[in-house]
Amino acid sequence: SNTMQTVKEDQRPIVEARENEPHFIEFEESGDPEREVTVDEFYNHAGFGATTCMITAGAGVAVFMYGVLITYVTLLCQYLECEKELSNTEIIAVKIFTILGVICGLPLSGLLSDKIGRGKVALAGVYFVFIFWLLSAISASLLFVTIFCVGAGFSALLPSSIVYAFEFSSVYQHSRVALILFLEYILGSVFATVVFYTLNPLVGWQWVTVLLSLPLIFLFFFYHISPDTPKYYAISGRADQAYTILLKLHRRNKVPMMRGRLKASEITTRGECCGPCALIFLRATLLLSVVFLLISFSYYSTTYGVYMSLLDTGYCSSDSVFGSGTCEDANLKAILVDSLITHVPDTLGLFFALFLAEVSDRRFSLLLLATAAGVSILAATYCVSVILTLVELGLARGFSFGALVVMYLYTVERYTTNVRCLAFSYLFIFGLTGMYAAGVVTFGLRSMSEVIFIVTGACLLASLIPLFFLEKIKSKDVDSDIDEQIPLY
Repeated sequence: SNTMQTVKEDQRPIVEARENEPHFIEFEESGDPEREVTVDEFYNHAGFGATTCMITAGAGVAVFMYGVLITYVTLLCQYLECEKELSNTEIIAVKIFTILGVICGLPLSGLLSDKIGRGKVALAGVYFVFIFWLLSAISASLLFVTIFCVGAGFSALLPSSIVYAFEFSSVYQHSRVALILFLEYILGSVFATVVFYTLNPLVGWQWVTVLLSLPLIFLFFFYHISPDTPKYYAISGRADQAYTILLKLHRRNKVPMMRGRLKASEITTRGECCGPCALIFLRATLLLSVVFLLISFSYYSTTYGVYMSLLDTGYCSSDSVFGSGTCEDANLKAILVDSLITHVPDTLGLFFALFLAEVSDRRFSLLLLATAAGVSILAATYCVSVILTLVELGLARGFSFGALVVMYLYTVERYTTNVRCLAFSYLFIFGLTGMYAAGVVTFGLRSMSEVIFIVTGACLLASLIPLFFLEKIKSKDVDSDIDEQIPLY
C-alpha cells in the first residue's frame, strides 16, 4: 500500500548481530523484515529536501571560507608589497607558508576524520582557523606564522566539511551537493574581492581581515549542534545513532520511514572493506592524485595567464586602485579584475560539468573536460589579439574547473566511508602542489607560448589516465550504495 503511515515517537531500532555477517538494524515496523537497506536508499526515499540542502550549505561555508582565504591572501600580499610593508621575497614566503600549512596537516586530519568523525575534526579546524585568522590582523610581520597555522586549520576543516556534505546525500543527489559547494567557493572568492576593494581604503587591511573571519562563527555553531553523518555512524558501530538521524530526516521531509534493515557496513564487490594501507587504496589514490595535480596545474596556469594578459593589455596601468599609479598598483588592479571576471567561466564550467556528469559517466566527463581545456589553451596560441587570448584562456579555465568538480564526484563515489577523508586529503596535497607548480612555471617562464605548450601537455595526460586506467561511475546505474557496487580500482 502507498498509504503514508506515521512513525511512532517512541520507536527505537533493534540491533541484531549474526554470526559471520555484517551488523544490521531491524526497524520495529511492519513490512518485510528481511530486506536489507543501505544508507543511500534511505536518502533516496527521504529525498533532497530543505533539511539536506541546509546541511550542505552549512558545511559549504567551509568551502566559502577557503575561497575567501585563497583570494584574500593573494590580494593582501600584493597590497602589502605595494605599501612597502613586506618585500617581494617575504610575499613569496607568505604564499608558500599558506600552502605548506595546508599540506602539513592534511594526512593527519584525514586519518582523524575517518577515525573519530567528520564533525569533530571540522570543529577543531574552525577553532584553529578562527584564532590564527584574527591574530594575523595584528601585524604584517606575524603573517609567516599565523598564515601557516590558518592553512593547517583548513587542512582539518576543508576535507572533513566536503565529505560531511556528500555523506548526507545519496549518489543520485551528489550533483546537487557539488553545485551548492562549488557555488559557495565562487561566492567566497568574489566576496573577498569585493570586501577588499571597497573597505580596505576606508578601514585598512587589519579590519578587513577581521570582517572576513566572521563566517567562521557560523561554522562554530553549525558543527556544535549538528550530528555526524549516518554513514560514519553506521560503520563505527553506532547504528542506533545513524537510525535516529535518518528518522529525523524523513520526518522533516514529511516522508514515511522506509521499512527494512539498515546495513551497517560497506563491502566492495571484491568482498572486503578497503583499509588505508591496502594496495587497492594506494594504487587508486596515486592515479587519482596525479590526475588531480595535472588538472589543478591547468586551472591555475590559466588563472595566472589571464592575470598576465590583463597586464599586457595596459588596462590596469592607469586609474590605480589606491592612487599612486605605480606598477605595483597595476598588478593589484589586475588581480582584482582577474578575481572577478575569471569566475564567470568557472560558473559556466560548473554547470556544464554537472550536466555532463549526469547524462554520462564520470570517467567520460573527466576525459572530455580535460581534453576541451587542452584544446582551448592550444587555441590561445593562434589568437591575434589579447582579448581573444583572454576568451580562450577563460574557456580553458572553465573546462579545467569543471574537471575538478567531476574529480570530487569521482573521488567521493570511489572510496568507502572508512577511508574517504584520507583519500581527499591526499588529493588536496597533489592539488596544492599543482597550484604551486603553476605559479613557478607561469611566472618563471614569462612566455605565454611556452606556458601554453606545457599546460596543453598536462591536459592531454590528464585525459589519458581516465581513458586507460579509471573505471566508469554512473550514478543512475547504481541501485544502492556505490561502495557496495564498484571496487576501488
